[in-house]
Formats: sequence, structure tokens, C-alpha cells
Amino acid sequence: MSARISKYFVFAKSGIQTQIAYRGSAVLWVLGGVLNATVMGLLWWAIYNYSGDTEISGYTFPQMLMYVISAAVVGEVVYSNTAGEIADDVHDGLIGMRLMKPVNYRAQLGFQTFGVYIMRLVMFALPIMIAGTLVSVFAFGLTGIKWYNVLLFIPATLIALLMSDTIGFIFGQLAFRTQAMFGVMSIMDVVIGFLSGRMIPIELFPSWAQTALSYTPFPSMGSFPVRLFMGMMSWSEIGITCGIAVAWLLALNVIGELLYKGSVRHVVVFGG
Repeated sequence: MSARISKYFVFAKSGIQTQIAYRGSAVLWVLGGVLNATVMGLLWWAIYNYSGDTEISGYTFPQMLMYVISAAVVGEVVYSNTAGEIADDVHDGLIGMRLMKPVNYRAQLGFQTFGVYIMRLVMFALPIMIAGTLVSVFAFGLTGIKWYNVLLFIPATLIALLMSDTIGFIFGQLAFRTQAMFGVMSIMDVVIGFLSGRMIPIELFPSWAQTALSYTPFPSMGSFPVRLFMGMMSWSEIGITCGIAVAWLLALNVIGELLYKGSVRHVVVFGG
């Protein structure tokens, strides 16, 4: 069993090496995330100043600032390009060779995404989360973050990554049937970003929407790791959210495998 799994680590290594090789792209990517968090922080600063409220939906400004920083980090770190990888393989005609290799295509994509996640966590998440926390605590008086929240943040982002990768694999099946994948992936990213709480906290949604979303996989992809890091969740809430996320992961993986078996029947390889 270990030998069967270990052969996939080369794909994780490939994801790590890709991030290291394209340093310029990585730097721009980090700066883009910092700029996004800065703009959103200034926007919320203006909203709090204009409204005159010390709290909005249970968030003080220091908490909202930390939320914005954390959400920007989570959004970048757990991003999965699995759908894009499938689309590229189909478009470039490489899918035939991928499927003929003695490795599981789904596992190959998953381990490659995991390698990218590791490097983004080290290069982007940890430095910015540390800097953002220090600014929020010492400059704006943020409280509530405990040492165990910091430790639980990493496994929470891993759950978010697995969910993002699984949903990306499901949407990636459309590449076998259509060439309009750019639009599909753009819509997917916007919908997930909004419903997961990365754009605005879910607590700002109507109460009925909050209740409905709590039973979906979306909060585990954004709101969950952020609120967990900030110490805004009880242990019972953490357990329930993790249970719902695991149940969705199992269900979505089954759906993805069923769709994949149907999709590969559409593959036509020319050559000889």
C-alpha cells in the first residue's frame, strides 16, 4: 500500500518545484494577495467610520481587518487549478498519455495540487498571517486568538484545499464536452468565493441564508478556517463543521468518480 501511494509523491514534488521555478510569478502572486487584503481593509475601515458602529454583525473593526487578511490568504492558498489542468490536458491532446500511465489520473492531480499548497503555505500564508496578526493585535487591539487556533488553522486549510480540489475535479469533467472552460472556471471561482465567505463574512448574509449555507460545503472553503483562526468558533461548532465537510468530501468524491468514468468515454486519441 505504501509503495502504491509513494509513487504519487513525485507529483507533489512537481507542484513544489513549479512554485520554486517561477519565482517572479510567485512574487507577483503574493503582492496581488497583499494588495487585495489592503484594499478590502481600507474599504471596511471606511464603512466602520461612516456608519459610526463599533460592531457590524458581531465583528469589531480589528476582527474584520483580521478576517479580511485571513480570507485573502485562505483564498490564495487553497486555490486548486485541477479544472484548469484537466482542460489543458484535453485541449492540448495530452489526456491520452495521462490516462495510459500506470497511475490514477485523479490522484495525480490531487498530489500535484497538494505540492502547490505546501509551497503557498510556506511562501505566502505563514509570513502574511504572522504580519497581519501582529498589525491587528498591536496596532488595532485585536484579541481572542489562542495558540491552538493557530495550530488548527493548517488542518482547516487542508480541508478547504481538499474541498476545492474535489469541486474542481467535478467541474473539470466539462472539459471533455466543451471548450468554454474559461467561463466555467470564472463562474465557479466567483460563486465559491462569495458563498464560502471569502468576499464578505457569512454573518452578513440574511439569517435564512446563513442556515442554508451551514449545510453546504462552502463554509469549509473559506469562513471555517478564518473564524477558527480568529477564535470565533466553539468546539461543538468546529466538530459539526468538520463532520459536514467530511460528509460532503465523501459524497463529492463519489460523484466525481462517477462523472469521470462517463467522461473518459468521450476521449478520442489520434496517432500511431
